[in-house]
Amino acid sequence: MKQYFEEKRIRPDILTAAVYWAIIIMMVYTICGLRIYGDKGAGFLAGPLSVFYILYLIFVLAVQKSVWVMVRVRARRSQFLNAEANMKRSFRIFIISGIVVMAMLLIGSFFLSEKLFGSSRGNFACIMVGITSIVLCIQGVLRGYLQGIGYTKPIVISDLIIAVISFVSGIFLSLIMYRYGLKVNDLFHISELSAVYGSAGMLLGILIGSLGGLLQILISFTIRKAEIEEIVKEGAPRYLDNKNDVLTSIRSIVLLYVSPALLVLVDQIFFVITHKKAEAELDFQTLMGIYAGRAIPVIVTCILLCCVPFIRPWNRVMARIERDEIEGARDRLDDLASVSLKLVIPVMIFVFVMAQTLEIALFGKDVEMSSMLIRIGSPLIVFGAVAMFLSWLLNHMGKTILTTVCLALSWAVHVALLIAFTVLLKLGVYGMMLATLVSVIFYCLSSFFMLKKMLKYNFDFAKNFGKPLFAAAVAGFVIFLINKLFINLVGDILTFVICFVVFYFGYLFAMVFLGEFNRNSLKKIPFGFVYNGFVPRNSRDYYEE
Repeated sequence: MKQYFEEKRIRPDILTAAVYWAIIIMMVYTICGLRIYGDKGAGFLAGPLSVFYILYLIFVLAVQKSVWVMVRVRARRSQFLNAEANMKRSFRIFIISGIVVMAMLLIGSFFLSEKLFGSSRGNFACIMVGITSIVLCIQGVLRGYLQGIGYTKPIVISDLIIAVISFVSGIFLSLIMYRYGLKVNDLFHISELSAVYGSAGMLLGILIGSLGGLLQILISFTIRKAEIEEIVKEGAPRYLDNKNDVLTSIRSIVLLYVSPALLVLVDQIFFVITHKKAEAELDFQTLMGIYAGRAIPVIVTCILLCCVPFIRPWNRVMARIERDEIEGARDRLDDLASVSLKLVIPVMIFVFVMAQTLEIALFGKDVEMSSMLIRIGSPLIVFGAVAMFLSWLLNHMGKTILTTVCLALSWAVHVALLIAFTVLLKLGVYGMMLATLVSVIFYCLSSFFMLKKMLKYNFDFAKNFGKPLFAAAVAGFVIFLINKLFINLVGDILTFVICFVVFYFGYLFAMVFLGEFNRNSLKKIPFGFVYNGFVPRNSRDYYEE
């Protein structure tokens, strides 16, 4: 007889890491796609792609979390019949929701593309996203149900399957359709149709990837259907007072889940509406392509790459909090802050200094506006990573009201600054990035002070933030000089590699000099043994083996 065993599940940090890696693949997909169809093609995609991410975050990730919570609560009481009934209700609700969203996007595609996204040529992209919504709408329910019952193996690969299939098929289709678009350009004497066709290939790839994800989860559910029926049959009888709390649960987390993608979408719509009449000659597609196709993917990729190594320590902090070991949680949190900031801060400085060279390495050529946007947004690498951790921790602690309040205040700050920077000060897309940066910093600070008060945690700013920042700044100044000297002598790629190596060892040396790395720490760092001779033998961990 098949039984419900929660201890057989895949660790939650692995499930979270799989989602982050899937998003990283999608960001790399965006970067590779831009190299095919250019900034203008990325501009046609900016709005529809943000809509897709919002739908994915709601229909797949948020619904999965809500259904999983609902099933898990009932599974622990063996109320599998109630869980199954709620799953079926949720299934019907989200199928209807998917149909409604698809109809709205199909009917309103011309309005969305022309009035809100800046060009009627992007209507096909809106249509593709509308079709994709019907493919996404039931995946979250099935995934949450399987995860709640105890089948986590199909879940850990679901997001990766969607991302990988989208990447492979999308790049292939973008290349074919872009080349076809070049012929259409010559036929109609219009230069931008190739960008339209190429960007459409990317969304076709996403549709194929979404279909692959749906097929995978349907097959996984079908294979395990008999076992699930056996589990349900052996459970407790159905209780008549059963309530479907999926919708209640999703309302508390939906703003948290969709805010990153919604931020990009709101900024684009606001920028188009406020500038279209005043600056009719403005090329919105190119501007949005640079902003959403170049700067945002680079920054988001860096944020997630900095988060992935620390997902397991996140769970260790949360485990102490769940056991009411507040002192232990503070110790874990202090260790996490110390170690993670030693990685995230130098990444921020490196990206800030090497923005232009990094862009040439990724996109093949430098656009001055994009380099400046990456520099302005580079602090998001630190504050974005911190914001993700704080959001994750507060959400798992059940502090959804506090999280929602912090988010709402941050949105108010963002909208106010968006108006001030783009309309009053006329900073354009730079104003959008600045507004995003300040609002994320505000969210970080407000969430941190909430957590600090709850855990009575004292953050050592000089040790955890000041010293890594100083060491990274010194190493950053060195590679700034090297970059200026070598870039015209040996080329961009080789200069980037040289600067990375110099920055890495320079930062390690500075941290050893400041006394922040001891022998035990250096053992865990690649090539850290090089600096063993610089660490005093009477350092605090010399006898720790």
